[in-house]
Amino acid sequence: MKSLIASCGFALALGGCAVGIHPGDDSPSVSYTATNSYQTVYLRVQNQAAECLRGNGGFAVVANVDPATQAGEVLVKEDITGAVMARTVLKAVDDRHTQVTHTVSGHRPWDANALHAMRESVLMDTSVCFAYK
Repeated sequence: MKSLIASCGFALALGGCAVGIHPGDDSPSVSYTATNSYQTVYLRVQNQAAECLRGNGGFAVVANVDPATQAGEVLVKEDITGAVMARTVLKAVDDRHTQVTHTVSGHRPWDANALHAMRESVLMDTSVCFAYK
């Protein structure tokens, strides 16, 4: 019973915090056009999220792509609350260019350093991780 009460209290405490990305907030983001196909960008973003943004557990990478619209989204979500801590939205411009928007929650370690690493991973076509302190 005590653990149930503690779990409920923990959930309520987390629910009261404004963690994650929310519509209309001022979360840091960057948009640009990558010189790769949407499939290549999607795979690179998904790989970088799995390698660099999941940490030592507690976060899940959720990725979706729609070949019909040539668009996709990669989310990094907190396991307990489901809060989205990082999001990448991508859409093909043409066969060799993709519009990319990365957004992070803005709270350490989901800050400008993570945003920069996400962008560099796409542009350099290799996972770039930020060493979180």
